[in-house]
Amino acid sequence: MQSSQIVVVLVDLVVIMVAAKVFGWLAEKAGQPAVIGEIAAGILAGPTVLGSALSSVVFPHEIRSYLCLLANVGIAVFMFLAGLELDREIFAGRRLAIPGVSIAAYAVPFALGCALAVISLSRHQTGEQKPFALFIGCAFAVTAFPVLARILHDRGLIRTDIGQFSLACAALVDILAWSGLAAVLAIASPSTGSHWRWAVLVPVVVLTWWVIRPALAWLAAAGSDQTMIVVGVGGALMFGAVTEWIGLHLIFGAFAFGLVYPRGRRHAVESGARVLSSILLPGFFVVAGLAVDLGSLDETAVGELAVIVTAAVLGKLGSAYAAGRMADLDSRSAAVVAALLSTRGLTELVILNVGLTAGLIGPQLYSMLVVMALVTTAMTAPMLRVIGVSGRRHKGSPATASLTASPSDS
Repeated sequence: MQSSQIVVVLVDLVVIMVAAKVFGWLAEKAGQPAVIGEIAAGILAGPTVLGSALSSVVFPHEIRSYLCLLANVGIAVFMFLAGLELDREIFAGRRLAIPGVSIAAYAVPFALGCALAVISLSRHQTGEQKPFALFIGCAFAVTAFPVLARILHDRGLIRTDIGQFSLACAALVDILAWSGLAAVLAIASPSTGSHWRWAVLVPVVVLTWWVIRPALAWLAAAGSDQTMIVVGVGGALMFGAVTEWIGLHLIFGAFAFGLVYPRGRRHAVESGARVLSSILLPGFFVVAGLAVDLGSLDETAVGELAVIVTAAVLGKLGSAYAAGRMADLDSRSAAVVAALLSTRGLTELVILNVGLTAGLIGPQLYSMLVVMALVTTAMTAPMLRVIGVSGRRHKGSPATASLTASPSDS
């Protein structure tokens, strides 16, 4: 890496941080989570507004890979923090409802996306029909676990019953999404020869739960706060590297490490990790936004975009709500969970980048799907207000939101 490139990367990091803060603040003023503003800032940094020439001057192509690398560090640390926030007991308390809602919230949009790919989006097909259709299904099915965690945190819902339930469902939906994506990539590139790595996943899970988790508990009893910060961030990156190598993406390894990290030492690591994530994570939105060019959409593409957004909204909301009601949640709780699970933001952008890089979709369809991710994520806050869940925390009083389910499910 040359000295001039280092200068540009450092300057761009400052530009990204400032833009993320400004647009995040504007989004919050509009009643949206800050992440909506950050995604919008990324799109504005691309050719849609700045134009290809100016965008390339501000963010040269040769340094974008470095920005993406730093952004992935931010994603890993943020997912570690999300794992810290998730109460493991929620899985035991809702052992029937969580898998049922998660499978429905994945399967129905997946099938809808596959059908739409064959019927309405076939002109965007870049290769064989099967991997293309399956990839669109994955893109429709995903729930942005990291963004949902951030929305819950920003709105003071992260430690409520309904927040924990939604977070657990989103985690399972994204596991299904990444597993599905890995299968699609295997179908699209059957000769890569790396699929045997999935066999490593089971021993990694066993080692994590039965060896690493007790070791962390022992270390937490003796280690200093600074030691635990290094262990927390370092462990999140290492676990992220393992799952990335396996093919499940780094966010799941980082999240898993947050799950097993000792809860008694959570506050020792949260502050430092949160600062690191807030500095590096916005870079991903800019890198993703640089590939979005809404100026390339023709009249047909605008109609396709309307169909994509409508199908994405109805598929996720309808399936999650119906599954919630079948799991004996009351109508209001089921509606809240459905609204939260319709969030697609960050995870959607990651998956779309994978698809674009692998040649499964082209730039025009990528741009439309990014808009779909932005619209469905932006809908979450208004829907929660309509349902009557503000989740805003006032000084001195915790946020209150609860789920209601039949006793048979607990």
